[in-house]
Amino acid sequence: KGDIVQDMAVIGSKVKVKNEGTISDFKLVGVSEASPLEGKVSVESPLGRALLKHKTGDTVEFETPAGKKIYEIISVE
Repeated sequence: KGDIVQDMAVIGSKVKVKNEGTISDFKLVGVSEASPLEGKVSVESPLGRALLKHKTGDTVEFETPAGKKIYEIISVE
């Protein structure tokens, strides 16, 4: 009760995802730290919001300018 769930994605989490066979690593960060080229995703971005509070094994969907993306979460650290 009140314990932080270790495998839930929160700010600071490193999240490994799979999309159409491609594996990517992202770190969830605050808006000021976001750097897509370094894999640092803002929790305010569509991807960041989709990953937030999800766990290993979850599938998340979010809209991008190019259309809907579906990621499977492989791991959260």
